[in-house]
Amino acid sequence: MTSKIIQRPYWVLFWLLISITACKTQNPNVDSTLDKGIGPVQGIKYSGGSSGMEQIADHSYLVVYDSKRDTKKVRLGLIKVTDKSISVSPIQIHQWDKEGISNDLESICAVPGKDNEFLLAESGNWEGRLGRIFHIKVDTLNLNATVLGSVKIPMLYRNDMNSVGDQYEAIMALPYDHQHRIIILGERGGSKNNPHGVVRWGLLDIDDHTFQMSKEGKAGIGVNVHGQWAHKKTKRDITDFHVDPEGGIWAAASEDPGDTGPFYSVIYKLGQVNLSNKERPFTIFSSIDIFKNVNGFKIEALSGPCKGIMGSHSFGTEDEIYGGVWRPINIE
Repeated sequence: MTSKIIQRPYWVLFWLLISITACKTQNPNVDSTLDKGIGPVQGIKYSGGSSGMEQIADHSYLVVYDSKRDTKKVRLGLIKVTDKSISVSPIQIHQWDKEGISNDLESICAVPGKDNEFLLAESGNWEGRLGRIFHIKVDTLNLNATVLGSVKIPMLYRNDMNSVGDQYEAIMALPYDHQHRIIILGERGGSKNNPHGVVRWGLLDIDDHTFQMSKEGKAGIGVNVHGQWAHKKTKRDITDFHVDPEGGIWAAASEDPGDTGPFYSVIYKLGQVNLSNKERPFTIFSSIDIFKNVNGFKIEALSGPCKGIMGSHSFGTEDEIYGGVWRPINIE
């Protein structure tokens, strides 16, 4: 259970990519200039790429996109995959909070014990503002979502035009009690303030929408992923989380040398969920084992397998000028 105020041409290329992606539009209803009037027009297609992903059924995934605050482009989508086709449908989110529309969503996870409720996390603050986690309820039948509340992620390092601060690219939620959930955030690393990844955690009140991080949770646990990195200074140790049915915590890491790549990612086992320890129901391994090297893709989303398609996991990418893809992958 899954950072960047840097302007990039992602959504321009998103629309350029429509002629080559193999996805079908499903009656989008998105409040943006580019998207108005699309309806069921034939030939309009959406990329399968994303910045965070959560599996919700055997063949379905919710994904978030890192659209910036100055655009009304799609923030949330529904991917449906079968052995015959892949389709991507935008989901409209009604209202937001007093600070307005999201900025740079980088991760998504389900709320344990709550049907159709999810958490979407922004990458971090911008000039001391934003940096929110949104609690939403999704209606996949009508392709819309309602914001139930939001909380601020405590700011450790400020993001602005001159410095890279907090950059969270992964979120997962674990049970705690009826009203609270333990939230685990993955700081990506690759900056002066955070040279390597960091796993941080806190306690979220899902009724009153407050979020508290202890001193230990703020300090976090460092993560340094070894791999065949060609551009170590651009390495991001954590780009998404995925918890498998046995409680294994998987993660992805990638390097980003620029909008043209070349990209390289790894998938690794980060830790294990242990619900018998209520106050800290997870273990982060001190030694990281790489399970898969993935050349040519910048993985930013990681999830479970699609039924009927060979593979133990699935991933989504944001490959800058090349667009993005969804792919199954088998990890032994």
